Amino acid sequence: MRLICSLLVFVVVGVRAQSVDTLRTLYLSEVVVNSTIQEGDTLQNFFRANKSATTEDILSRLQGVYLIRRGNYGQEPMLRGMTGGQINLTIDGMKMFGACTDKMDPVSIYIEPQNLKSIQAVLGSDGSRLGTTVGGSVDMQLAQPFLSSQPVTGRVGVGYQSAWNGFNTYANVNYSQHKSAYNLSLNYRKADDYRAGGGEVIPYSQYEKMNLSAGGKWSMGKDTLLASALVDDGWNIGFPALPMDVGSAKARIYSLGYNRYRAHETVQNLNAKIYYNSVFHSMDDTQRENVEMHMDMPGTSTTGGGFVEGNFHPAGKHTLSFRTDYYHNQVLAEMTMYPEGASSMYMQTWPASGRSVTGIYLNDVYKINRSTQVTVNGRIDWAVTTLQEGFGMDQLQVFYPNVQSAYQQITSTVNGKVKQLIRSNWIAEVHVGYGERLPTLSENFGFYLFNRYDGFDYIGQPDLVPEKNWSTDLTLSYFSDQVQLTATGFYNYLPDYIFSRIHPELSVMTPGANGVKIYENIPSATLVGGEASVLANFSKNLQFITALKYTHGQDFEGTPLPLIPPLTSNTTLRYSIKNFNIQLENEIASSQQNVSPSYGEDETVGYSIFNLRSGYKINWNRKQLYVNAGIENMFDKNYHNHLDWGNLPRPGRNINVTIEFVF
Repeated sequence: MRLICSLLVFVVVGVRAQSVDTLRTLYLSEVVVNSTIQEGDTLQNFFRANKSATTEDILSRLQGVYLIRRGNYGQEPMLRGMTGGQINLTIDGMKMFGACTDKMDPVSIYIEPQNLKSIQAVLGSDGSRLGTTVGGSVDMQLAQPFLSSQPVTGRVGVGYQSAWNGFNTYANVNYSQHKSAYNLSLNYRKADDYRAGGGEVIPYSQYEKMNLSAGGKWSMGKDTLLASALVDDGWNIGFPALPMDVGSAKARIYSLGYNRYRAHETVQNLNAKIYYNSVFHSMDDTQRENVEMHMDMPGTSTTGGGFVEGNFHPAGKHTLSFRTDYYHNQVLAEMTMYPEGASSMYMQTWPASGRSVTGIYLNDVYKINRSTQVTVNGRIDWAVTTLQEGFGMDQLQVFYPNVQSAYQQITSTVNGKVKQLIRSNWIAEVHVGYGERLPTLSENFGFYLFNRYDGFDYIGQPDLVPEKNWSTDLTLSYFSDQVQLTATGFYNYLPDYIFSRIHPELSVMTPGANGVKIYENIPSATLVGGEASVLANFSKNLQFITALKYTHGQDFEGTPLPLIPPLTSNTTLRYSIKNFNIQLENEIASSQQNVSPSYGEDETVGYSIFNLRSGYKINWNRKQLYVNAGIENMFDKNYHNHLDWGNLPRPGRNINVTIEFVF
């Protein structure tokens, strides 16, 4: 009954924001299926109106996407209550994994809005193009060099944020020749401890980072070669919700790509890429007061791989696409403890371990007629997970004497969708799917990973089986020239859900820890909820967007799952005339009373905050000067979201100004 009620609540009006001329064009567009930001579309104009916005700010506005917050930096994406190994988080389709056992370095922090082309979020097992999954995928596409009649184009900007005395400076330039183009992007951010509502200063919330990206494109008719490199360095990064900060965080991302487009060949839009990335992360407690025992905690993660993908020439009413890929990830996280008056102690919190995955994905879109479309896709991955002999394996043998050096697992997904044009401007879509996901290396081999949220040390379980998800979604959409509405209800049943259980017989490693938990497969969990949104063009000058999202999660015994977001909504009213625009925003989150006390959660209250933003453009000799200003949390409310660790207050009133010159 709860499921039926939830689906009825969310089969109401909403929006997919993509301006089109006819319903038929919109119906055939993949934008109906996925939450996508493309350069120049309506939602991007809304989300990027604040030039000081981070990639995380943009992500948080997407349907079904939430952020777990542990400070003013490094927020972790979540899709409909699922995160970590339950979702795929990629850059340009490339696999990448953080080097921090405390999840301080999600992949999304390495992309800045200045080098971001688009974001695509595909929810549920339907997001398996980038790997088998139960929760979905988020792929962040980097901006590429572009061929232009103007040899040199670019932009330079500087921004200021008052709540954390933050400065953001950036510049990017594109150099174009007849058959080649090159781009360079530089971004630097610095922030002090931020001030919460009411004037409270949140210590250890500062950060500083630099991001540099470069790319080249060489055109040979309909064939294109591409190369890219991205360097991201962060230092002195505070995490007030955690017991340690980050002294240094470095990422290096390199790729070589090939694109081939032939309209009448068997394989169209062929895209191939090889890549390599590395992450170094070092946690630091030297700036903290009253540290019971100093620890050094460096971690490394390297990933290399490649993929080939493309479309087959339509055969009758069928349009086929494929992707085949391979990657290998290797990790090592160490900890050295320095107790007073005693010798140092060394352990590997991530034993030296790795994973190689080979997969293939196939998708078939079958257009039965002008009003009915059926999509079927599936993926299979073969994974080999390895644990190196030596210190790390010796640690785990204390708990698992028969631990192996290699484990092989096969995971798969299969999905079916029917999209039906009900009337001239009503569309219904039904999705059913099955997905699996591999345990993470933390869940397999983690050794005394301390979780600040519940205060427990965590130990991995090498014999975990893949988590599963049986899912269904129902979407109803309406489109007209003035109004676009969309609503989705979803249900996920997850057998072999990977969770953790307290083992009171085990001794803690972290001073002051509440106990020890070990990862295990529990019988099942369920996640149910939906999203709804509305886009209305009251006139050519006045636009309105509102979006609502909700998730409810519980295990097989009816106990609430931890870190489930509350009901949230974001509403924006924007007025623009000539070169001036102003918009009022409202963000609302309800209270969350379905909590997991065993995970250290308590009930959280709801909140409502308002933001005001404005912008003005000055045109001058084919160049533009943009001046943007805004006030976030206008009434200086002291508040936090349920996903904010340790009930950490969010920033208070923040006045921001950004000046950008485009040439």
